Amino acid sequence: MKKLILAAVAVLAMSVTAYAEPAKFRLCTGNSQLNYFKAGHILKSKSSAAQVEVVETKGSIDNLDKVTSGECDGAFVQSDALLVYSARNAKAISSLERAGILYQEQAHMICNRNVNFGRMVDLNQSHTVAIGPDGSGANTTWAAFVMADKARYGKVNTDTRSGLRALSAVADGSQVQCALIVTALNSPFMKVDAQKLGDRVVLVGTDDRDMTKGAKDARGQYVYTYGEIPAGTYPAIQPSGTVYGTKAIGTIQLDAVFVTNNSWIDAHDREYDALLRAFANAKPEIAKLAQPQ
Repeated sequence: MKKLILAAVAVLAMSVTAYAEPAKFRLCTGNSQLNYFKAGHILKSKSSAAQVEVVETKGSIDNLDKVTSGECDGAFVQSDALLVYSARNAKAISSLERAGILYQEQAHMICNRNVNFGRMVDLNQSHTVAIGPDGSGANTTWAAFVMADKARYGKVNTDTRSGLRALSAVADGSQVQCALIVTALNSPFMKVDAQKLGDRVVLVGTDDRDMTKGAKDARGQYVYTYGEIPAGTYPAIQPSGTVYGTKAIGTIQLDAVFVTNNSWIDAHDREYDALLRAFANAKPEIAKLAQPQ
């Protein structure tokens, strides 16, 4: 009888422990200075049934590699990254479920003020653009630009520098003249770091209308749409208005998407429901990351 009681107590203790410890959910995000990382911590603060571990990464393609290999259980990625990744590995992409959309992101292009042009379409073979390493979001979007218009963008030189290193190179201007940063409005990198160099760098438009007429996702929706960075969003690095203040900058924009590995969902269906509820609760706060302030 004593052995039975001890066995029952052990089983009960194991059950209580299992109940008390929420399932771990490793969430791949991106650079700690951009919005995916901040959004990940917002989701973490809303989730109790699943213990969200926010993982800093190189960007969207890197995220998809890590989710499909099992290093992460879910990720925030650019919608164009899903398109590029599915072309490389359709079987791997089928193992993911789209859990929702965070917000729309803009393709920010920062250039040295001495290049003296206002739009990305003015780039030529004499220019070098920092697009980050393979696997990053900007690298993926640049690849899409080249696919859409190889004659225009295929001749432009590229560099794998990213973050503050890329920004410093653009400010210097001798080796790198522009940098592409794909993020929603008001990321700390754009709002703080880039604006500190406002005397040397300026935003230029990425509003190449041909981009919005090309790639479609699995739902038949266009991956890229046309948008803008409103006047006054980044006062130190936006071109001056005709009378006062700064003017809006035309951009290409795309969705930021939350994806989850089906294997994690199958093993944690109840926790996944709770995670989706937490994501819905987090979305208003996450959306504020992408709004002008």
